[in-house]
Amino acid sequence: MTVTSAFGDVGVSVVPRVYGASELGVLSLTAPGEAHPRVEYVGGELFVGLDRAQDGAAITQGEAESWTQPFRDAVTAALTSSVAVPAPVEGVVVIEDEVVAASVLVQPSRVAAAALTGAPVLFALRRDRVAIVGADDESAVARVLDLAEELYDAGGPLVSAHPVALSENGWTPFAWRERFPSMELRFERVLRLFSVRAYEAQSVVLQRPDVHIADPKLRVLESGATATFATWPKGTATLLPVVDNVIIADSSSGTASLSVATLKQFLDAAGDAVVRTGLSPARYFVPGEPPRAAQAG
Repeated sequence: MTVTSAFGDVGVSVVPRVYGASELGVLSLTAPGEAHPRVEYVGGELFVGLDRAQDGAAITQGEAESWTQPFRDAVTAALTSSVAVPAPVEGVVVIEDEVVAASVLVQPSRVAAAALTGAPVLFALRRDRVAIVGADDESAVARVLDLAEELYDAGGPLVSAHPVALSENGWTPFAWRERFPSMELRFERVLRLFSVRAYEAQSVVLQRPDVHIADPKLRVLESGATATFATWPKGTATLLPVVDNVIIADSSSGTASLSVATLKQFLDAAGDAVVRTGLSPARYFVPGEPPRAAQAG
């Protein structure tokens, strides 16, 4: 669906687009400054922007600055022809239309709260898979977490695993640990799955010969918890993601050896030598020599 509005003297046909913080973090590297998509913050890790209907290109900050109409008004105008929000099925509203997803983020009153068990809680898992449940409906939340894992397994970009709840101030982070303590392992697993996918997308644009880009990996512990880890080749300049554990690979003696530390232990031991970067998702820069492949080249 599109809407054509006059911004200044130019008619622009646009469609809304849902963004997560991790994607915007990657775009800050590939499309910085005036080339960055112009977005409106709606809550949690979620934002809404506009794409040109003709070619799917994002309306950028530089372009939006020339408009006489406020950007949020343009976003709202693009939502006027949205179709109805689907009814819940077994307590879960599943939205597969990105325009409708954007509409409930910008205009939360569109959600039929009375049809849910508790205040609306929204999971923007993927642009075409936004789920809404009631804050008191544990079984519905469990079904959404199942859907989140299915979407991760299917591959492709994801938006956010951090749910937001509807309050008098709009969409705000949902305190799932307090509401559903028995589901902590499930939530933590999904959060780590989505984190790994976000880092994978970031790694693609970070590649450079003088720094090792460490990617997080997943491991299911004997306790049933899902943990993330990344490997640091000791002495190598590395961009390290935020993970549960750091595997330190030391080959300085001629024989490879491995040791494991929590991220906190690793950072405490490194002191001021390791610096948190401004990247999103966050990474730490560990100084050292270029990777061996770069030295050999």
